[in-house]
Amino acid sequence: MKKWGFILSTLVVSAVMLAGCGGESKPQATETSQSAPAASGNAINIEASNWKFNQDKFEVKAGEPVTINFKSAEGFHGITIEGLDVNIQKEGSKTITPDKPGEYQILCSIPCGPDHGKMAATLVVK
Repeated sequence: MKKWGFILSTLVVSAVMLAGCGGESKPQATETSQSAPAASGNAINIEASNWKFNQDKFEVKAGEPVTINFKSAEGFHGITIEGLDVNIQKEGSKTITPDKPGEYQILCSIPCGPDHGKMAATLVVK
């Protein structure tokens, strides 16, 4: 009897993980910054589809405001940028001013299926 319970729970967990990226879901709360757009007009557009971003690398200049625009084109995704105060779900924008040059990991912040762990890009601050 324990064996069937384990198999059933494994199937349920697998179905939930696969459903995360599988299609459109009900709209959820998104984080959108109420900050004004970057004064210099700098912006990057990050788009997520099933298990990938539209670019592997995004470049910005240190000390200049930049607006990060995020969109989930396929499935349900979010982004977080390690070391910076960025966390956007589904769709939204956030304006930041990165002060320290370096490379920052952009990661999908919502478990979205079997290749969720491969969803990564780099923000290069020069």
